[in-house]
Amino acid sequence: MKTITENQSSGRNTRTILGIILFFLGIVLLVDQLNLFFIPGWLFSWPMLLIVIGLYVGARHNFSNLSWIVLVILGTAFLVDDAIPGLLISNFIWPTGLIILGVYIIMRRGLKKNP
Repeated sequence: MKTITENQSSGRNTRTILGIILFFLGIVLLVDQLNLFFIPGWLFSWPMLLIVIGLYVGARHNFSNLSWIVLVILGTAFLVDDAIPGLLISNFIWPTGLIILGVYIIMRRGLKKNP
């Protein structure tokens, strides 16, 4: 059971992580507007948003559960098409995901303990 000070500390950590993410996002957007460096267009796409949200969720929970990795993998898989033209990996994402989910469900069923 968490104490009051632990809850306050985790709230501060969450705000700190969110603040750092927003700070760096602001810097990247400012550099893009000033045309100081070449910033690729895929950096501001929806797959990158999935990756950022996944990393935020992971950092918020100290990367203890694996739910964050699903967002990062999906974002990365969809981002590869934008980052590397000609590589059509997005055509294989959903079939591969369904295969992995099916294998997981089958394997999970075998792991249940009998009462």
